[in-house]
Amino acid sequence: MTSPKFTRIDTGTPKGMRLDRGVTHHLVGLDDGASNVDLHTNVINADSGIGPYHYHAKAENIYVVMSGTAEVIIDGVKYLFKAGDVAFIPPGVPHAAGSDGSGITTVLEIYAPAGRDFEIIEDSAEIIATARANYEKDNK
Repeated sequence: MTSPKFTRIDTGTPKGMRLDRGVTHHLVGLDDGASNVDLHTNVINADSGIGPYHYHAKAENIYVVMSGTAEVIIDGVKYLFKAGDVAFIPPGVPHAAGSDGSGITTVLEIYAPAGRDFEIIEDSAEIIATARANYEKDNK
């Protein structure tokens, strides 16, 4: 039987993010017996750049921006999310996220169901460049 777990949002087991972009703090997930949800915070360096463009085949993904500004590209469209913004990304929808460069960005992230479900989309540089160019054009 799985036991309840109590933690704080500003704690959790730290782990370096891909490409040395910051630190993830594990809060609740498979290691705790939670098979239906994974909850962690990502503390993303200001100079992180965008992360890998990827999708989750089965997992729903939710971003809750706690501080800073996140640059997020979802299905080829760029968004800037600020503290208090929430994004829901259904399974199969390609996306990437990082700090917009203005400072450290902290994102509370939820995967459901928990587990390894991260498929990187190769050769996505053109998709990201186009999303950024369209954003700049539309937001002049």
